[in-house]
This record gives sequence, C-alpha cells and structure tokens, in this order.
Amino acid sequence: MDYLLSIFLPDYKGFDVIIGYRADDSYFSFANTFLGNGLSLAQLDRAMHLGNLGEQIVIKSRKAFNRLTFLGYEIAEQEIYYKKRQIRDDEARNAFRKEKEQVTEGIYMIDVIRQGWRNEDVRL
Repeated sequence: MDYLLSIFLPDYKGFDVIIGYRADDSYFSFANTFLGNGLSLAQLDRAMHLGNLGEQIVIKSRKAFNRLTFLGYEIAEQEIYYKKRQIRDDEARNAFRKEKEQVTEGIYMIDVIRQGWRNEDVRL
C-alpha cells in the first residue's frame, strides 16, 4: 500500500473539486482484491465499471464551495432509492464474483511492485 501511495497517488492538494468513483463498499472490495493479487489490472478496470455504482463529487476548497448555487431539492424516498441502490450493488457484486473466477494472464499487483513500475510506465 505504501508503495502504491508513494508512486501512484495523484497530487490532489491543489484542486478545488475532485470527481471520482463513489466511496462505496463494492469499489473498495474490488480494489482490495487487486491489492491482494486476486485480480489482474485489466480485471480491476472492468470491475470498476460494474453495476453503474456512480461517481462522487468532492468540493475541497472554500473557492469552489462559494461558487455553488442552491437551486432546490428533491426528496429521495428510501423505499424507492435504497432498493435501487441495493439492486445496483448486488448486480455489481455478482458480476465481480464471475470476473474473479476467471484466471487471466495480465498485470498483477505483485508484478508492479517486483518490477518497480512507475506511474508513467507504458505497460500500465
């Protein structure tokens, strides 16, 4: 983990807004499986697109926050939207289990560490 963070963590400190994968248990389990050499990099890439789990937007600076304008709101009824979220998550996890069962050639975390790959490596 330390190797990954020291080599591959993008410099995010100067940004006002970050858009990325939603902080979701499914995404974390996919990434952890890759870190434990249970998935190839190609499988991880496919897994991160399973189930349309969504993106997350993080407002990091006062400058970005001050540019927001409140336009209104909609009530997200738990009875409706929790079920939809659960179905998306279940579908993603089921597809992930199938993906994980496939033993594939490819780049695994152990390869990245052993060979000392860097962020700009063309093999990635």
